[in-house]
Amino acid sequence: MRFLLTGGTLNPLKDEYLAALTRFGHDGVVVYPGDPIPEPNEFDALLLPGGGDIAPERFGCAPLTNGSEKLDVPRDELEFSLLRRFLQSQGKPIFGICRGMQVINVALGGTLWQDLPSQCGLIHSSEAGEPLRHPVTTETGDTLLVNSYHHQAVREAGRGLRVTARSGDGIAEALGDGTGRIRAVQWHPEKDENGLRLLFT
Repeated sequence: MRFLLTGGTLNPLKDEYLAALTRFGHDGVVVYPGDPIPEPNEFDALLLPGGGDIAPERFGCAPLTNGSEKLDVPRDELEFSLLRRFLQSQGKPIFGICRGMQVINVALGGTLWQDLPSQCGLIHSSEAGEPLRHPVTTETGDTLLVNSYHHQAVREAGRGLRVTARSGDGIAEALGDGTGRIRAVQWHPEKDENGLRLLFT
């Protein structure tokens, strides 16, 4: 499959995303804010990767003191535009990782927790070098151990989406649309071979 991926103005796309796609026999092309926006018909699937926070105005909230940070407004504009185009295309798969899951959710009318520590008293990221790891339980009852790098999370699921996995403290860790076309996870499966296989299969 030929994937379209996005990068930001704050940081380039990490090589591990493209390397992970290559391991599964896929190709990836990266588009950045300011580049010509490709047409969905040039690709087989869209992958929205991790990155900074979405501007809270997009999900109807004012910025909190400890809330959204490292905003990349040009990237927001690019990804929301691409997502609209792919949603209008003929059933092409859409994948989201971390920030990408949140973009999908907000684009479909969902909301976010701006800051899990201050709003919920929950910690899902580590300031140290090693990531946090915790179990998540899928809607089928399976348990997975995943990495955790995020301080924001899905609050209310968007139109047509349902939470397909949660952490033990109730945070949404995966979303789907019920058809398999949209799949998104809050953790970073590109860092974990088994996690990536789960996302793609």
